[in-house]
Amino acid sequence: MPEGDTLWNHAAHLRPALVGHAVTDLRVHRNRKRGPRPGVKVEGVEAAGKHLLITFDDGVILHTHLQMTGEWHLYRAGQRWRNERGAMRALVATKDHVAVCFAAPTVALYHPAEAGPRPWDRIGPDLCHAEPDFDSIAANLAATGQARQIADVLLDQTMAAGIGNVYKSETLWFCRQSPFAELGAIENQKRRTLYQRASGLLHQNLGRSRRQTFRNGLAVYGRGRRDCPRCHSIIRRIEHGDDLVRVSYWCPRCQPGP
Repeated sequence: MPEGDTLWNHAAHLRPALVGHAVTDLRVHRNRKRGPRPGVKVEGVEAAGKHLLITFDDGVILHTHLQMTGEWHLYRAGQRWRNERGAMRALVATKDHVAVCFAAPTVALYHPAEAGPRPWDRIGPDLCHAEPDFDSIAANLAATGQARQIADVLLDQTMAAGIGNVYKSETLWFCRQSPFAELGAIENQKRRTLYQRASGLLHQNLGRSRRQTFRNGLAVYGRGRRDCPRCHSIIRRIEHGDDLVRVSYWCPRCQPGP
């Protein structure tokens, strides 16, 4: 699943080509709502945690959540696409560029007059922002179930936005914290340290094409059955969560716990 830095980088890539330019074509897969008409300008392209939002100057917002499969591509007008056209889920074209979202499970248009919460309204402070609100994160943690394992809490986007399986595993390793510890067993200062470290790692990778957290790669994520770079014990891997798509890598010696 793309993490906060991936969405930030997508937004930074699309923004210069779209913002301030008039829309010549807009398509949204299986959409029944009226979208911005040709001539409307793109007002903003922003990442909100793992959500990407393209805002038009008539107030309409194109929302995509890439989950495990989605990605945004940017092409010059007339340039051949790298993916099959059947995988297109959204398209925003200007005179000179075409931005295409492929294979995203969640694509929708939101109009300014619509009532009710929107998916990105429920996320916690964004760890990719310059100054995340760590006090609000602490309050969110205090209000959630204290028996939850910290590996699951870090992935909960309502606590703080931007952490996925990679940064969860890397953060816990750097902080020598077991992924299986209950939240209530972790002191408040250690909780803050975890989110500060995650934010630092995310910021370290904004604008990078290849993710790095330790030396020239990653410390533990994707390195199951290899040596821990700190203590040389064997790194372990586990699939957990209700759907078993949450993967954790950790060092049993550096990160002892239940």
